[in-house]
Amino acid sequence: MRWYKDRPETGDMVVVTITDIDKNSAYAELDEYEDVSGLIHISEVSRSWLQDVRKELDEGEKTVAQVIDSEEEGTIDLSLKRVNDNQKRDAMARWKKEQKAEEFVEQLSERTGKDMEDLYEEVVFPLQKELGSSFHGFEIAVGEEEKLKEILEADVVEDIQEIAKDNINMKQEKLEGEITLEFSQGDGIEKIKETFSEVGEGVEVNYLSAPNYSVTAWGRNSKLAKKRMDKAIKTFREKAEELEGKFEFSRA
Repeated sequence: MRWYKDRPETGDMVVVTITDIDKNSAYAELDEYEDVSGLIHISEVSRSWLQDVRKELDEGEKTVAQVIDSEEEGTIDLSLKRVNDNQKRDAMARWKKEQKAEEFVEQLSERTGKDMEDLYEEVVFPLQKELGSSFHGFEIAVGEEEKLKEILEADVVEDIQEIAKDNINMKQEKLEGEITLEFSQGDGIEKIKETFSEVGEGVEVNYLSAPNYSVTAWGRNSKLAKKRMDKAIKTFREKAEELEGKFEFSRA
């Protein structure tokens, strides 16, 4: 998937594919950019002394490089030796997620009838620019849709939500707690049902033994799980107090 910028900036970590190698240098295509290539001089290949680049790299090899000089036109100067393991892992993870996001955008194209180029301009590039990746936009589509609506049109967000539900496991992280809910007046069962009538997305409430209930909030990450838990507890508490009930919550 293409990046929103036409060319990377000096200091950027980029995923590259080695295309040509000679004794003193290697050329590489920048996978996230269209028609942008880079040069890796022998002095930027390895931290160890190297006599022949051909003994270190292979044509077709995919790796991560740092941009050390990016002019407005022409070949970009790249470095492999300046990239540490963490930077390489993060850049490759970003690239792989963007490849997955491209599949989602293809589904979005089918749902909306818009061609891919239009969706790049309307959806992909704004998400990359504001969130750091378009994949993250699909990740937060369920649970943090208000944040997404600050970037995209509401109807597009709804389509993204449906695609996310079909393709992304929303239950990677969870928070658990216990609720005590009591009503001293009549119709207690009906009031309990009403209290728990608005269980939000990614939240489950289960009966333990009167007057105790378990509550679990799921999310793609702990931050989203906590946000869902906090929202659910606030809703339950306000409804219980409105119905003159006693409500207590504790973390598991």
